[in-house]
Amino acid sequence: MPINRLSSIINPFIFLFFITVITIKNAYYIAPLILVLIAIVYLITHYKTIYIDKSVKYYIVAALAYYAVALLVALINHDSIPHSFKADHFLLLSIPLLLLFIQYRPNLKVLSVSFATAAIFSGLLSIYNKFFLGIERAFEEINPIPVAAIIMILVLYCITLGFYFLKQSKIKTAIFLLTAATIGLVGNILTGSRGTWLIFPVAILILFGVYAKSLKKFLIPFSLFLIVIIITSIFIPQTGIQKRYQEAINNITEYNNDINKRSSIGNRLDLYKGALYAIQEKPILGWGKQGMLNKRVQQAINGTIPYYLKDYTHSHNQFIEQTYYRGFIGLFVLLLFIYTCLRYFILRYKFLSDEDKKTIALLGFINILSMISFNLSDALLRGKEYAMFFYISNIIFYAMTLPNKNKED
Repeated sequence: MPINRLSSIINPFIFLFFITVITIKNAYYIAPLILVLIAIVYLITHYKTIYIDKSVKYYIVAALAYYAVALLVALINHDSIPHSFKADHFLLLSIPLLLLFIQYRPNLKVLSVSFATAAIFSGLLSIYNKFFLGIERAFEEINPIPVAAIIMILVLYCITLGFYFLKQSKIKTAIFLLTAATIGLVGNILTGSRGTWLIFPVAILILFGVYAKSLKKFLIPFSLFLIVIIITSIFIPQTGIQKRYQEAINNITEYNNDINKRSSIGNRLDLYKGALYAIQEKPILGWGKQGMLNKRVQQAINGTIPYYLKDYTHSHNQFIEQTYYRGFIGLFVLLLFIYTCLRYFILRYKFLSDEDKKTIALLGFINILSMISFNLSDALLRGKEYAMFFYISNIIFYAMTLPNKNKED
């Protein structure tokens, strides 16, 4: 199939994925599934000409190591296969997709429109949820935490690309992206998911550092604009920011003073405590999924953790969860995967001269950094929507910053 024809098929499905991943419930797998089928057919028919770069080999090894440990732990502990680690299959399926995207790269303009449209749709749906349906936290029918994480990354993608196009003097495109980022930011705030807010100032400071020289006149008014939005949101009671902030302060104070430990933050701290005790008993390969759930019930009965936590399905921290579930070997392969991707994007940004590719590498870096931040207070890689979003974004950025080669070159 000619490259232009296959690209014209791939790009619409990428657009479809980003605009439906959280706006339509359980639609997260439809576009990726079709793309995986295309990738498998392509790999079977073109396997002799596929060129695998050294960086791609590193990705494949890291991804396979992560998946192999997940499978091994499931087998040892007699967990249900594949349902006990369903989200990890997305990482495995990212390998054929990566090889396809290297040959037929997603279009930067399509990506920009996809991110902006998804941010706008998500933001407007959040506003509708909050102010028209009266839902306390937007997207409660799905899960406000992973949805908020996805919206926040979309916001950061839009700001990054907005700055890039502004630097290229493409003002209309930049305004479109920055407007989308603003709508998305409001949508994120309305989810009330505090753990997703922490990455925003960090990412903004990084972007200001990157574009300080080229956009010096623009960054000051943009900063003031962001401050106005945030302050306005804080002082509008309906947004829930004041309430969520005060709840966080109260949670910490009441937990430390043994007044009330049953709260969002208090529950997390007790889950961490229980997980750390359990990890000491099985440090190498962990407890497995069912073993972890059974151990939590046992700890609740024994009084190690409060009884009301016995039915919690995860530990609200990806790194603690991974160690509890799969031991220190599981934690190692998770960190190996993160390191492999993070190092790749940092090196590509550092050594690439092409401005398009440097910007895409920056998007990849922000994607990884955001994932680390989000997973300090939750275990999002075990959830379907966020895991799919993260892995798809990651391989798109990976592929778009690699040379387009095959064995015949």
